[in-house]
Amino acid sequence: MTIAKKIIFGILILIGLFIGWIIIGLFAEDYKEKKFYNIEIPKNLTFEKPIEFLTNQQLDSLKKITVNQEKIIVIGDGYSGYDFYMYHKPKEKGEIYIKAFELTQNIQLSEWKLSNRTNNKISELSNNYKLYEGNTVIDEGTFEHYYPARFELWFKSESSGTEKKLCEKNYVIDGWDR
Repeated sequence: MTIAKKIIFGILILIGLFIGWIIIGLFAEDYKEKKFYNIEIPKNLTFEKPIEFLTNQQLDSLKKITVNQEKIIVIGDGYSGYDFYMYHKPKEKGEIYIKAFELTQNIQLSEWKLSNRTNNKISELSNNYKLYEGNTVIDEGTFEHYYPARFELWFKSESSGTEKKLCEKNYVIDGWDR
């Protein structure tokens, strides 16, 4: 076999491997997502579906809401991602962030993205509740295949490093198609 034929043969093998890798990846990804397609929403719990978007006036009103306890508001959808509005009274330095779980199987959702993209460092203390924000997509699931999720607001102390769940709220959400 000539060198030119060996090179062409090698390129064809690489192309075949690449195509096979893509096909296997697509089926593996689809298989992974299917477990989020037909989840029954528990009837004994209360869920909200996030409002898809807020007007500028509604966004401004979030800053004026009077709250007397920790609170999470989730806005958005699987297509454009979710915005997280977190109310917390900062009495200790540290950070707050969101964790989320599919409710029926307790599968943690987009762990790295949620904790990093919703993370807010608390360096100023206050006797009033303050509004903190974050946003990201939820990878698990796909557009318009809704499933129950529990969003939790967490605080991590700067001095001790201990984590504490502050509050939680249930929503029905859909995921992000890649």
